[in-house]
Amino acid sequence: MNVKLIGHDFKCLQVELSRQEKFFCEKGALIYYEEGITATTNVFDKGVAGLIKRKLTGESIFQVELCNNHPDNKKLALAGKVGLLPVNLKQLSNGIVCRAGAYVASSDKIDIDVKMNLSSLIGGTGLIMQKITGFCTVFLDVMGSPITLDLTAGQTVFVDEKSFICMNAEMVNRMSSHFSGNNLLGGEGLSMLKITGPGTVYVTSVNFG
Repeated sequence: MNVKLIGHDFKCLQVELSRQEKFFCEKGALIYYEEGITATTNVFDKGVAGLIKRKLTGESIFQVELCNNHPDNKKLALAGKVGLLPVNLKQLSNGIVCRAGAYVASSDKIDIDVKMNLSSLIGGTGLIMQKITGFCTVFLDVMGSPITLDLTAGQTVFVDEKSFICMNAEMVNRMSSHFSGNNLLGGEGLSMLKITGPGTVYVTSVNFG
């Protein structure tokens, strides 16, 4: 499998599949795929509980499975609304926590669960977030160019809620709302997300104002 981001300001993902290799994406993410690739739409989570979970996390209840059934390599392309952030879940045993609706695609099957957090609600990212686990690379929908913040133990950052993309799942217990009148006067809102390491936080380079 050969996967690469292409484009400049608006990036998409080009995937080259060998015979019998598979790729997975959210319904509506596909741009094109070559003849020889079979696209199958499946229900992401079966059962009422699974459907409710998908609805709460902001995703479609359907996922597209793309499989190359041709002897030759075949290509496909997909995209988020603007850009994509790749995160390697193989290095994260507990997965990641991100904004609801962030999942776009993955190189293998993943599990998306509901993660409720009062700090994220107060901080403006919403009560419900996505927890994504798996043993593959996942691609998240982002605006602008993602910025990676690798925090050491005890290191703290204050993140504007509109700029937050995702973080290591174990960091949720070290996230809280930081209230400050200076934040409000500075145009950042009454509170920001206070996140403490160790772990990695991804934020967007776009200032939404």
